[in-house]
Amino acid sequence: MDRELHDALQRKQAPDDLADRVLARINSGTQPQGGTQPARAGAGANPVLRWLAAAAVLAITVGGAERYYTQQQQAAETARVKEELRVALQITNNTLARVQDKISQPADARGR
Repeated sequence: MDRELHDALQRKQAPDDLADRVLARINSGTQPQGGTQPARAGAGANPVLRWLAAAAVLAITVGGAERYYTQQQQAAETARVKEELRVALQITNNTLARVQDKISQPADARGR
């Protein structure tokens, strides 16, 4: 299957008369053989499909906005917890420094 896909997508040389045929068709104003032009969305397209497409876009937008809001809330919570942890570690560091100072003082100076 990969090989078939590779072969199908491989670059091929255009026919020598391609440019002449395209220009002739443009100048004559005729349609290409065997087909009509594809329908454009919005030009007579089914209104139900348009509403479904609009609903899908709206659902994706709302879902994306909700996810963005949730991520922003988590980032704010993370920053708050980080700051609280920093303050707690600073208090602990100061307390340990005072305890170490008291321990390193001579015994007779502690009794006073």
